[in-house]
Amino acid sequence: MEDLDLREAIYERLGLEFGSLPSESGNDWQRAKNEVLEEKRQIEFEKLQQLKKIDYSKVSKDSDEYKSVMNLSSLQIQGFLITISSRNDLVAEDIDKLISIGNKDILINLAKNASIIENHIDVIINKGTYLAKKHLIEHHTLTNEQKNKLLEIMNVHKNIYSDLIQIISKI
Repeated sequence: MEDLDLREAIYERLGLEFGSLPSESGNDWQRAKNEVLEEKRQIEFEKLQQLKKIDYSKVSKDSDEYKSVMNLSSLQIQGFLITISSRNDLVAEDIDKLISIGNKDILINLAKNASIIENHIDVIINKGTYLAKKHLIEHHTLTNEQKNKLLEIMNVHKNIYSDLIQIISKI
């Protein structure tokens, strides 16, 4: 809740006109603030409970539920975003939002399932884990620059990436 919204809600809780207090402190102010914040947490919890009942791999991208999850940034929402990242009908805007989160499971799902553009591939090459890199090699056409960048990164840990180095060398 933003500061101004919180202040307005506290004044409303106290039954006062906004800005009428000489000082926004004291026991009554703190009590009202705690009550407003607790109500806000309860509303968010109820929303989250409703969102858990939805299968985000199949829900329409035009639905309010899908849009609300894509626009939230809470850690509690990451599980839903991981599920959304496994969809194969994502557009560039959705992929940008998901990549910006940086979750390794999201990057793996995007590399495996999404139709990603060159910029997305570059980000996944730099931030992705072994599985993300493996899915990039298996499911996408990489440019020579991207192959060289992958080889450069993977050669640092040859023992981990030995199988992928062999695959990319044959492409």
